[in-house]
Amino acid sequence: MLHLTIMLLTRKKRTTSFTIMPSYKTALVLASVLLCITTTSGKNYVSPLNVVETFPIKHDARASLNSCPCKNKFLCMPLSQAKNKYPTAPHVLNFIKKSNKTEVFAFVVKCDASVWGKFDWSKLTTVALANFYDAELICHAHQHGVRVVKLGNFPTTKLGNITARRNWINIQISDVTLKFLDGINIDYEDALDPFTPEQYGLTSLVKETAEVFHTAIPGSQVSFDVAWSARGIDGRYYEYKKIADYSDVIFIMAYDEQSQILKGPCAARPNSGFYKTVQGMMTYLDLGIPPTKMILGVPWYGYTYPCLQLDKSKEGQHQIWYDDERSLLYKYMVAIVTGFRGVGMWTANFLDYSDTPEAKLQQEHMWGLLP
Repeated sequence: MLHLTIMLLTRKKRTTSFTIMPSYKTALVLASVLLCITTTSGKNYVSPLNVVETFPIKHDARASLNSCPCKNKFLCMPLSQAKNKYPTAPHVLNFIKKSNKTEVFAFVVKCDASVWGKFDWSKLTTVALANFYDAELICHAHQHGVRVVKLGNFPTTKLGNITARRNWINIQISDVTLKFLDGINIDYEDALDPFTPEQYGLTSLVKETAEVFHTAIPGSQVSFDVAWSARGIDGRYYEYKKIADYSDVIFIMAYDEQSQILKGPCAARPNSGFYKTVQGMMTYLDLGIPPTKMILGVPWYGYTYPCLQLDKSKEGQHQIWYDDERSLLYKYMVAIVTGFRGVGMWTANFLDYSDTPEAKLQQEHMWGLLP
């Protein structure tokens, strides 16, 4: 039996304890009950390819501690390697401790220390830098036992080209090594038809990337981003089970759940509806993917929709849909009770990190809710 204590962040802070069986069905029922207890104030909160081809890839890039940008040069060593070489170092002990907790995986777009310095680094386990590099952030993250990975993407037209994949992987592992990173997040989101060379090529890319990274940097993390559902969302017919098998973890992007290839008007609705999110999670569980290989990604942002069909006296009105700490509670709860590896967000720096009382309260609530 799993004893789960949940703090509802209402004006009258009260704690309710539940003793429940760890299954997503129980979590769904429990969350549905909670949805009735709290108000949301209008916010919504198998292929014929049996063998994937392999090839030898040589990794020649070696980073030198002499080029380390950190004051403590040991902070430039990937955490998985530092764990073996300096097991008693304070930042390594922190990393080991976090390795036994629920993963909190944060995407971060370009920002400076005035923003990322206000993250709750005690909660984070992995940070994915979205197409930028900040040496100071890497030093800071490693000091707190937090992995830092880069984003990688690959052109669809070259997925079936083994030489192109090899060259791309060599570039990625060299870049990761020279920048003292801990792995790579493959953010591929193009449409692929089933039973095509491109579909099989994507699977091969993930397999080959993981093999090279785990050889060159033992213990490095290779993750892959997937749509909110495994049912061909926006034409993404991927071999999800094999991709999950080959990677260390898949990140379910449970946001932008309206089609990103719109065939009609974009109507105001939830960015990450609760029941739709849970249905999407179940499509991956139904494929036989272990929950311990999945991270539930949620949005730390929202959308504003102009109201178009109004009389002239009401021009300028909008609907705004976004998640806050109350709506996110239910999703985190389902992920944890289902046994997911953890939770994450796009993106950690979309909160208001100013010093106003309202901004500080938002930061406290959003970070405080994370496991």
